[in-house]
Order: sequence, then structure tokens, then C-alpha cells
Amino acid sequence: MKRFAAICTSLALVAGLLGGCGRTSSLLPPNAQEVSEVVSQPFDAEAVIRMGDMEAVVDLNKSEAGVFSFTFTEPKALSGMTVSMDDETVGLSYLGMHIEGDSEQVLNSSAVKAIVSALNQAAKPNGIEIGVEGTAITVSGDSESGKFLLTLDPRSRSMLTLSIPELELTCHFGGRS
Repeated sequence: MKRFAAICTSLALVAGLLGGCGRTSSLLPPNAQEVSEVVSQPFDAEAVIRMGDMEAVVDLNKSEAGVFSFTFTEPKALSGMTVSMDDETVGLSYLGMHIEGDSEQVLNSSAVKAIVSALNQAAKPNGIEIGVEGTAITVSGDSESGKFLLTLDPRSRSMLTLSIPELELTCHFGGRS
């Protein structure tokens, strides 16, 4: 009977050790190519953008064509305004009016351009560093607007936060945190 109990205990121990095998690989930081694939994907998320003392809530969308759209829901004065941007053009729609311009003419310190620039840079497999901070995957690099830090959920690989310290800018994906 003691031998049977010892065998069962040994099997349970081996099963427990082997049960953990394979799970740790999903928690390892992705390589640069995997990050590029994740950040390059189209998405739609509520985002809270803070820059200095200002705060805005937007519906942030990235299309398959690489166009970013920021539709403001807060503050109330900007509610309904949409700013769209890609590598070449920037558009502003508000109260039935629409204007477009050259995205190169937009200041690098604007929140919209800074976010687009950092996410576009994070989508390139060259020039980014990947690490782990606490339980999040970190992606850091340099964009037109300065150094950025993007954090990803280790399981879903979805974007959590983006920060650009030089501009005192943070963007929390998924709403208020």
C-alpha cells in the first residue's frame, strides 16, 4: 500500500512539473517580428490620452490601410471631432466641416502625431527594444516625437499603455485605469 501511495505521489509530482511545460513560452517576451505583427494589426479601442494637464477620451481606430482615426468623446467641447492621420495626410472633421493637410506640417509635439509616430515605429522590427516590466511586455524605441515606451499584455499581446516622457504624454488603451 505504501508503494502504491509513493507511485501515485510521484506521478502527481511529474504531472505537475510537466503540466507547467509549454505554458511559460506564452509568457516569454515576443521577438521584434512578433511585436511588429501585433502593432501593425488594425484595432479599435477606447483610449484615455493625457498630455501635461490635459486629458481626452477618444475612440482610437487603426484601419488596415494604416490610417489612424481619433474620435473625441471627452472633453465635451471636442466631443464628435475626428482627427485622422497616415504617413502623408492629416484630416480634421468637426461640426460638418472637414479639412486636410500634409501630415509633415503637423508639429511632432502634437498628441495625435506623437501617438501615431510611436505606434508606427513600434511596428517596425528594427530599432525597438523588447523587455519585461512587472507583468507587462515592454517595447521601447525612438520616434519623431521622442523616446517611447509601449506596454503589451503578456497573454493577449494587446496594447495597454503608451508613454512619451518628453511630452508628458500617456495613452491608456481600453479606457480609464
